Amino acid sequence: MQNWLRTVVMAPGFLKQKIGLANHTYNVSEDDVVSDEGKASIHARLNVYSSGYMLRLLECMYADYAISKKFMGDEVFDSFAKAYLMYHPSTSFTLYDLGKDFPDFLEKTKPQSEEGVDNAYFDIPATLARVERARQVAMRAPGTESEITNIDAVNIQDMFFSKLNISIPECLQLLELDFPMKEFFDSVYREHEYELPSPQKTFMAISRKNYRIVLEEITEMQFLLLQECKNHTNLYEAISALSTKHNVPSADLLADAYLWIAYFRKCGFIRVVS
Repeated sequence: MQNWLRTVVMAPGFLKQKIGLANHTYNVSEDDVVSDEGKASIHARLNVYSSGYMLRLLECMYADYAISKKFMGDEVFDSFAKAYLMYHPSTSFTLYDLGKDFPDFLEKTKPQSEEGVDNAYFDIPATLARVERARQVAMRAPGTESEITNIDAVNIQDMFFSKLNISIPECLQLLELDFPMKEFFDSVYREHEYELPSPQKTFMAISRKNYRIVLEEITEMQFLLLQECKNHTNLYEAISALSTKHNVPSADLLADAYLWIAYFRKCGFIRVVS
């Protein structure tokens, strides 16, 4: 009986579909499981549990994508969120994982482009949701707050002679986007007036520094260097690998990295390990 009710509550679909699935799976009828006593019908009572479960999941989506909900509006957001939950039912022990695929769902279900019509702005909801999800991950992932790190200024000799050991905090999220989102994201979040961003390849880094979220738009080469640093414990090795992959002189990258390193550390994108 417990498994039957769990199917009715948690399976995707409408109530009649859920009951039909439960009946077929466990070879029983709702009349065999639920008492027909009282004023409310069997379906009405089952709907209390089924709809209550869906409302709880919707509340989680509202919390995880509050900024997307502001931008899309309650009605539009609800329609996409409910459709998402029907096709992506909760399968994890933590509700934090519930909405992880929502940006991809928005991307796949956006209106199709019409020939000769610029529908690039239909990509904005998925892009905004992707930034919002990355921000959530940066808030929850391990950062540097509990670690003792080297805060001294970087010595140029350490960089040029392979002595600068580095690590990337788990909270750093790197995004390649089709729109510049920093100003737009902040305006929607603060409920300020805004203009829709124009399509433009943009690179973004989101991290956490001293318990505060840092969201910055960075250059493509900064993006690539931070990505490469995830695979190395020494900055010089990361620069050498990046130089080889993209045919950029390592001397130029070293000079740029020396200028960037203080900014990276200030934002919590990288840490220097003593």
